[in-house]
Amino acid sequence: MKAHILITAPFTAEAAELLRPYAELRFGGWGVTKRKLTPEEMRQELAGAEIVITELDPVDAGAIAAHPQLRAIGCCRGNPVNVDVAAATAAGLPVLYTPARNAVSVAELTVALMIMAARHVLAASASLRQGHWGEGGLSPYLAFRGVELNSRTVGLVGLGAVGREVAARLVPFGVQLLVYDPYVPEEVVARFGGRRVELLELCRRSDFISLHCNVTPETRGLFSRECFAAMKPTAYFINTARAAIVDEAALLEALRERRIAGAALDVFSEEPLPPQSPFLSLDNVILTPHIGGATEDVVRHHASMIAEDVVRFLRGERPRYVFNPEVLAK
Repeated sequence: MKAHILITAPFTAEAAELLRPYAELRFGGWGVTKRKLTPEEMRQELAGAEIVITELDPVDAGAIAAHPQLRAIGCCRGNPVNVDVAAATAAGLPVLYTPARNAVSVAELTVALMIMAARHVLAASASLRQGHWGEGGLSPYLAFRGVELNSRTVGLVGLGAVGREVAARLVPFGVQLLVYDPYVPEEVVARFGGRRVELLELCRRSDFISLHCNVTPETRGLFSRECFAAMKPTAYFINTARAAIVDEAALLEALRERRIAGAALDVFSEEPLPPQSPFLSLDNVILTPHIGGATEDVVRHHASMIAEDVVRFLRGERPRYVFNPEVLAK
């Protein structure tokens, strides 16, 4: 007998076909309407579902308690933050998830922002659109003279899934890699020709600094005023990870006073970025609206990952990516 699966995540036809021999599928929520369901709406959508696959829509304790027929929860995210994992675990429900689903997308945006900052691409494009060929009477050759990545030093704060993808893409540019990550094995750092250093040394020596660590009690506010003070005045700061890792006030101060050359930011402490944000008034920062994982390929990655694991679960096999594996042990 086929299982009943509710899919509210963006999904691919190919991944759906993997599931159809084992399940009756119903689609709704964010993946269909592009509107996040409220917790109450999600409880209603879950009627009759034995498995739910979500990306943004919440699966809270109330939804889990109201639907004892649930057998598993699939979350198409690198961390199932929209699922009450404790409630799922207490109910004996495995929470399947998709680690590193967007690692390549975030890495490619990171390198793109690095190059844009190095070559003043945004400023040059804006100037040309405004009818100028250069700025302040200078030729564009002088007005927008940038730097090459080749032979520059890049400091990566975090060498997890995204950091490793960034490193792999930077190696062909001929950069010198410095890594601050107390937990990554030495052989992983060596794989990219990198050198492990302490955070302040990374700040002092790097021409580009890019953040790629998760938010934990240890990393919250990790990149502090002391870090910005240690940076070269010619250095650029890139953040496609999370705003909570950074002392945002210290970053604003460093940019305003031009104590660093510039920054490129995809994440902010307040999102959407409010119209009065001081970042919008600065000409030495590139701003993007949290689009690190915004590629069609991420949907392909997470849909295939979760579909394959749901099939494993329905066959009685062990899924690859289970956030609460203790449930399976029971």
